[in-house]
Amino acid sequence: MDLTSIYDTILDGRTKGLPATVAPFRLGDIGAKGWNVMAEDLPLPLMLLRRSHLDHNAQVFGDYLHSHELSLAPHGKTTMSPQIFDEQLRNGAWGITAATVQQARVMQHYGVQRIILANQLIGKSAIQSLVKMMQESPELELYCFVDSRAQLELMIAHMKDATPQRPIRLLLEIGVEGGRTGVRMPEQALDLVNAVAKADPSLIHFAGVAAFEGVVPGVADSDAPVIAYAQSVVDIANALPKSLLSGLKEFIVTGGGSGHFDIMGAAFARLTLPVPVRIVLRSGCYVTNDSGAYFSTQEAARKNPDRNWKSQLKPALEVWSYVQSRPEPTLALLTMGKRDAPYDAGLPTPFERFRPGKGHAAVGQAEIFAMNDQHAFVRLPEDSDWQVGDMIGSGISHPCTAFDKWRFIPVIDDDYNVINGVLTEF
Repeated sequence: MDLTSIYDTILDGRTKGLPATVAPFRLGDIGAKGWNVMAEDLPLPLMLLRRSHLDHNAQVFGDYLHSHELSLAPHGKTTMSPQIFDEQLRNGAWGITAATVQQARVMQHYGVQRIILANQLIGKSAIQSLVKMMQESPELELYCFVDSRAQLELMIAHMKDATPQRPIRLLLEIGVEGGRTGVRMPEQALDLVNAVAKADPSLIHFAGVAAFEGVVPGVADSDAPVIAYAQSVVDIANALPKSLLSGLKEFIVTGGGSGHFDIMGAAFARLTLPVPVRIVLRSGCYVTNDSGAYFSTQEAARKNPDRNWKSQLKPALEVWSYVQSRPEPTLALLTMGKRDAPYDAGLPTPFERFRPGKGHAAVGQAEIFAMNDQHAFVRLPEDSDWQVGDMIGSGISHPCTAFDKWRFIPVIDDDYNVINGVLTEF
């Protein structure tokens, strides 16, 4: 990937997370600034990426993929940072996954050569944009989901007008009753793949099946619905007409979010087809993990003797803010809110306190129980010694709604020195 333009990007005091007084500078020169977060060189609130935890997660997840013969096309919507895409590809990712054509365009612009659009491709503008991307990048492989004849017919109609040079590769999406997109019944799947087989091969090409277990009803309460869903995907794939597979160099089966990827991967490994099978996980949040929803789900898997995930990822994202006010004995207000940290899958969790000029102090019993746009409400015991001006580090839950709040995120070492920075393109 060519990231030259990113590191040549000029940042200045208008950029969220940078001092308002800083003179314009190249992102690539940020490590020479000598900034340290605990020295208050940067304004708060501030989201950080811890370098050592990013490296740990890449190593641990990479080892897991290798030992279970799995491929990875991580969901790029998590970070929308080409710098992180580049690291993921250099660490062995097979491709990158997008949710929208705009996201795919960002990936293609910086040189990603294999993209899964984990969504239905709908509308003239979107379809013709993908065709244009393939024309601009002759080596680009594009996959997308299909789950209805209506969608298939729209794709074909708009692709004919765009005169593609090679086909888009289709993945039959298999859903579940009460879930999101995807065919519900084996009969629907068979009818749709037969329609795909009869379509113009210069426009579309059948490539495999796709799934997403994160929206299966009951997934939060038990593994059983995910296990049943994964088996249904395998059953449908095994029942596909063998004539549909002729000519395929490999059959793609993809699924696996960031909570139950091991269940999906283990089920997919039971596929028995007359062509090679590539199992592609789309886990996106592994790269940073979190301190909330995904951490809890992965810990439950790690401690379950029936699951094959036994490793532990580290939270690489932190949000730091000041104690802004202590208006009541058991209440503190922080200088961060919904503009700065995710709140859709659990509120941030304070884990560290630092008093400038004094050093680290105990967090004690502290709970963020509400957030406004720019404030976080913290419940404290009456004897808490939190003071206005204290710096509070919090872990987050759900990385997918963390990165989109920051165009610029500093990368720190374990002493909170700023050693690099990443940009996002949402």
